[in-house]
Amino acid sequence: MGFSCQQSEQGSNEPFEIENPSAGYAGMSRLYATDELLYMSWVEQVDTLAVLKYASYDGNAWSDSQTISSGTDWFVNWADFPQIAVNKGNIFVHYLQKSAPDTYAYDIKYQVYNTVNKRWTPPQKLHTDSTQSEHGFVDVIAYKDGFMASWLDGRTTVNRPDSLRQMTVRAGIINADGSLGKQWQLDERVCDCCATSIANTTDGPMVVYRDRSADEVRDMYGVRLQDTAWTTPKAVYNDNWQIAGCPVNGPAIASNGLTAVGWFTMEDDKPMVKLATKGAGSWFNEIAVLEASKAIGRVDVAVDANANRFALYLTDEGSTANLNLTQLKASGEEVRYVLSKMSPERASGFPQLRLFKGELFISYTETDSIGSGIRTLRFPYDSFSQ
Repeated sequence: MGFSCQQSEQGSNEPFEIENPSAGYAGMSRLYATDELLYMSWVEQVDTLAVLKYASYDGNAWSDSQTISSGTDWFVNWADFPQIAVNKGNIFVHYLQKSAPDTYAYDIKYQVYNTVNKRWTPPQKLHTDSTQSEHGFVDVIAYKDGFMASWLDGRTTVNRPDSLRQMTVRAGIINADGSLGKQWQLDERVCDCCATSIANTTDGPMVVYRDRSADEVRDMYGVRLQDTAWTTPKAVYNDNWQIAGCPVNGPAIASNGLTAVGWFTMEDDKPMVKLATKGAGSWFNEIAVLEASKAIGRVDVAVDANANRFALYLTDEGSTANLNLTQLKASGEEVRYVLSKMSPERASGFPQLRLFKGELFISYTETDSIGSGIRTLRFPYDSFSQ
């Protein structure tokens, strides 16, 4: 697909492409930023072998890529992908490994690189059950000296009557040495395959996800860790979207003083992208519709220290899709950029958006008739905050 940048208002901001160390048939890139480095993980595939790699970027150049793990028995999926997180030099990664022949029977395996002993821990399960069911749609953040992850957990979807088979959302702590800490069930009935998203907020860690009511309303919900207990699930916003199946289109959360959640919905049968914002101590009280008719979704979000909120998402342009970036300023002014044309097919996956050293960085999968590759964009935005 050709690269372009178009704006909805006059200005000279333009992204530019930066080379990245991925090679061959690659996709499922994930970004994680610290103050010093931007990390990217991705999966390269050679025949039936999946290889999880990562590299870091200091603002000038990428490090050499490093292989973390590989396997021929992984569950490799356009919407359920490995994640990476970094805390004080320690690195968390996960991937999905088949636990039985059933299509959606797989475990979450994780490894931690510890800076003290300078090696990766052996792979182990993130979840504590041994059911041959679906476990995935992980997100992870730095937390205290280790990490905190959220995920969908299917242990209650098997070995019970159909009426009681429900996907749950859970969270847990991973210590810096790779050992597991406390785990919680956050909601007993959620959408089966919409990704979770987690962020550190001024009010504590918050997880957002697509809920599933008894009458199949699947709206965005959130919970946060308050002291040692999680709050009762609460709607980010009541779209009242009733749908019999999972749309495979979860929310994204980011926080930096303000907390923003972006998501896809089809309220009133219109494909939309929305962005909700909340301040410290409040709930989401500002709702913006960023796209009202042509949304594909696959949203990611970012928030900077100047109350600028950014949302990355796809819109349907017929045989192609637009990769859009919308900035919502503190003043309420909206600026929309069309960053690139890309494929609307599932193989193009979920684009990523991260702030690093005062700039926006974007990664996404570009597909063609031969295969796929990862593109990374760098977007200076100093003048965005004017």
